Amino acid sequence: MGTKFQHARRSALICAASAVLTACGGGGAGDGAGPAASGQVINSTIKSVANGNTYAIQVFLPESYANSTTVLPVIYATEGDAPYGGANRSRFDTFKEVMQRRGTQAVLVGIGGTAWRGTDFLMPGATKYLDFLVKELAPTIESQYRIDRKRRALSGLSHGGYFVLAALILEARAGVPPSFSYYLSTECSVGEHTSPAGVLAFEKQIDGKAVPATLFLAGASGGNHPLIGIPVFNQIASQNLPGLVSLKAEYNTSHVGADVPALEDALKRFFS
Repeated sequence: MGTKFQHARRSALICAASAVLTACGGGGAGDGAGPAASGQVINSTIKSVANGNTYAIQVFLPESYANSTTVLPVIYATEGDAPYGGANRSRFDTFKEVMQRRGTQAVLVGIGGTAWRGTDFLMPGATKYLDFLVKELAPTIESQYRIDRKRRALSGLSHGGYFVLAALILEARAGVPPSFSYYLSTECSVGEHTSPAGVLAFEKQIDGKAVPATLFLAGASGGNHPLIGIPVFNQIASQNLPGLVSLKAEYNTSHVGADVPALEDALKRFFS
């Protein structure tokens, strides 16, 4: 396909997605009455051209956003609608509260669709889901809010953590520059593989590729997948991956319990 056609198709996708988001209007804190004292949450939905699913989207803007012109880093959090930490609470709610407590000056985008985690986060569906994130959702969000596109983070837990790793691998394998600056993979599962060896073989495909990004692998000593992060980290450290900064952390907690400490750690490392 010619470059003009590719650019036109990409523009059409962004316009279509923008129309969906705009039509849904705002919601949550500050809906219709300006930003709340602790920031603002805008609720919307977007239908993906890549896979046909419709995702609930929540955007948190910190309190400072309304009174400045500063561009802010952005964290795209998968499974934003996942039940989390009590009744009527979600992963997005928990992440938002952590950022509010820390005073983190960043935009948080919670991506719904937990119902499709078994398809979206694993191969081959992960390829279409990645297309949705980088070609539809991110351009739409970043055309509406003041976002520093050079400071994008992608966060996922368990199968979501596997998807975060897969997103980095899929683009590096194709010779495409990373779409995110920070890949925050917590308690990475084995994905569609049957053992950690399958994850290692999948990751090995990018040996020798330039990957100018940071991969943060976090795990729990009492989690479901305590052995995956370390072998993956060690293999990455032994490979030729120009530009890649790989970091690891382990917490004395459970599988889901590692998510908040990993976020706190990432915020301190990358968004202070």
